[in-house]
Amino acid sequence: MSKKWIPNGDVDFATMAQALATNLAADPAQFEIDPSESEALTAAVARFRAAVQQQKFGGRSQINTRAKDDARAEVERIVRRIGHLVRSNMRLDTVTKMRLGIRPRAEKPKVVPCPPEPPRLRFVRALHEGNGATPVHELSFCAFDRGGVKPNGAVRIELFVDLVGPEEPIPAHPGANHGSRPWYLRSFTRTPIKLTPPLARVPMRVVYWGRWADSLGNVGPFSATAVAWIEGGSHAFLPGGVGMAIRSPLPGSHKPVPVFEGETQTNAREQKYSIAVLDAQFESLHPQRQIEATPQRQLQGPTENEAEPESETEAA
Repeated sequence: MSKKWIPNGDVDFATMAQALATNLAADPAQFEIDPSESEALTAAVARFRAAVQQQKFGGRSQINTRAKDDARAEVERIVRRIGHLVRSNMRLDTVTKMRLGIRPRAEKPKVVPCPPEPPRLRFVRALHEGNGATPVHELSFCAFDRGGVKPNGAVRIELFVDLVGPEEPIPAHPGANHGSRPWYLRSFTRTPIKLTPPLARVPMRVVYWGRWADSLGNVGPFSATAVAWIEGGSHAFLPGGVGMAIRSPLPGSHKPVPVFEGETQTNAREQKYSIAVLDAQFESLHPQRQIEATPQRQLQGPTENEAEPESETEAA
């Protein structure tokens, strides 16, 4: 039998209405219902059951279907009216209401506020499959007390990222370094997290933060910094590469390669990394953008209109 107060199916509805009419007719005063209401319900249920039998065994037709629908509508009006009177009667206890099949309405669940604790975010590993393959970072998160993946009230984790130079200090929170700002990636509900990090055109270290968020958009404090690998630029700057410290333009030279034309040693971070970070942010917002390669020139043979010169033998 359906769990709804008024089932959709005619058979389930007839069973519910008959049980309600029988229990109500036994003692209407117990439920503080007028006896006339009980008699009207019993008569309407009898007509509806007869209409259902007529439609089922007497042949399906528009007349029988319309008679059944009209009889059902009449029963529904009486059932809804009696149900409203019984449910809203504060003098009746819950057990008495349940004898008529009227269940108390469940209270709306209270919204648990966003937890005021940061998550535990950890950088697990970086996958670099094949030569020149796009890197994939794997991160994991859990509750601060490690009691579960997400604490009560947390619906998702909001992930933030930043790119810092290899020689720059690791920021403690988003926007801590000079010239940087909080960079939101997306939200996640399951752990572990696997994503392609933003890549700059110069080698820069990727760092992550996370914070809990609830269903209303409230957020908690940021987690500790999850430090990842150095990505972008040249693969020589990956862990174990030969260029972790300084790239040299020529063998034996110790002069660093300028990021931009005209760069000197006295350039600030704005000239060395800020534009590279902005480029990476733009690429992350437009993942479908592709730079068209310059078409290669191909050697072409003579056209159809250009006739090849005849040899002296053929001319003769």
